[in-house]
Amino acid sequence: MTEIAERVPISIQTVQALFEAQDIGSDEVRASNRWYREFIFATQGITEGDRKTTEEKGNVHTWMLSRGKCSARIADIKERLGLCAHIRLEMMLARGMSFSQMARMLYPGISESRSRMKVSAQCALVLEQLAHVYANMRRAA
Repeated sequence: MTEIAERVPISIQTVQALFEAQDIGSDEVRASNRWYREFIFATQGITEGDRKTTEEKGNVHTWMLSRGKCSARIADIKERLGLCAHIRLEMMLARGMSFSQMARMLYPGISESRSRMKVSAQCALVLEQLAHVYANMRRAA
């Protein structure tokens, strides 16, 4: 299992925890990393390679077209998964919230341990669905 973890970059602690617990696999980890990169690029215009020179990035028009395509993919994913799943993706990946933090917000009326287990299971399911959405998008292209 560590061999896969070394080949797949994991940047979010909740995703790392799900992967180590074997609740998700490397496909889900890759999908979460891709969604995170696309979401940040679409919403903030930041990419991992932002230190490149202007010539390497392309001109402003190609950059904005790429950003628009990322934004459209994020909107398509939101439409396919639904609002509740998208909110969990944002909380987990974009905001970097822990399972406990998400549990307090989503299930304030039940015990912390029970609500944390619910959120953990929901996040694993959402990441599995996200991996399938990206696979379907790849097949359709």
